Amino acid sequence: MVVKVTVSRAAPRSPGRGGEGCGLLLSRLARAANRELAAELDALGLRSQQFGVLHLLSEAGSLSSTELADALRVHASNLVRLLDELEDAGLIRREPDPEDRRRHRVVLSRRGSGMLARAEGVAAEIETELLAPLSAAEQRQLRELLGRVAAHACSRGGPGACRSGSAG
Repeated sequence: MVVKVTVSRAAPRSPGRGGEGCGLLLSRLARAANRELAAELDALGLRSQQFGVLHLLSEAGSLSSTELADALRVHASNLVRLLDELEDAGLIRREPDPEDRRRHRVVLSRRGSGMLARAEGVAAEIETELLAPLSAAEQRQLRELLGRVAAHACSRGGPGACRSGSAG
């Protein structure tokens, strides 16, 4: 007796129509992008969290350690180590706060600005490669749609829920 068995893949389960859910796809894309970015940043001598600090300081100008910890969702004790590393590398400076001499403001150094520019260039190259399957118009549409969804999600999280520069 000959028995023929055919094995086929089951259709992916989804929360609705259209295959995998957006959350899963976004998570998968984020992992792939973060993996590539981490490897490229490592080649520059930078980690993802350090890149996040430099980016946030570039946008803000200067921040207190407390403001940085809140914005990055990093525990203050972990932030001290991170800032020490960045300061030792000459990428940031801690300066007395003119409004309260007991506190310090963290600012991006000239060297930090240069490192940030290189890191942002690497990030842009990775994005270009990840979005290569899409036309320029589709890329613009994707950015617009993701921006709207992010704005909505962040508005639901309360003040400061999704500050720019968050690093995971």
